[in-house]
Amino acid sequence: MLRNIIRFIILLLLNYLVLVSSSSLDIEQFIKDIFRFTTLQLINVEVVHFLICGAVSSMTLFLIYFFKPFIEMYLTHYLKYNFYLLINLLSLSTVYIVLRIYGYSRLYLLIYLLLSTIALNLLDKYFR
Repeated sequence: MLRNIIRFIILLLLNYLVLVSSSSLDIEQFIKDIFRFTTLQLINVEVVHFLICGAVSSMTLFLIYFFKPFIEMYLTHYLKYNFYLLINLLSLSTVYIVLRIYGYSRLYLLIYLLLSTIALNLLDKYFR
């Protein structure tokens, strides 16, 4: 349980850094979609950033657990880094496409993929 909480927090913070560092981030469509379902005026840009980051982190953890039965077979033939890289890329692209997030920095996105892959691999080694 502690490993999952640490994973979630690390992924959340790394993705938050991508969103904050992107100078031309466009989240207006997602904000409009939120206001279609709620009339709360408490929704601001920081809350939307954390919603996006939470969605990416949750999707990543879900995909790790969904593909858990296939991990051992995959890891006997390929690197574990590749597995986490693919999971991170899949979850990040899925959430960004579904929530219509545009204008993020590709450089920071690549740094996120690299750092999150390394962090997930190090956490696996630490908790074994």
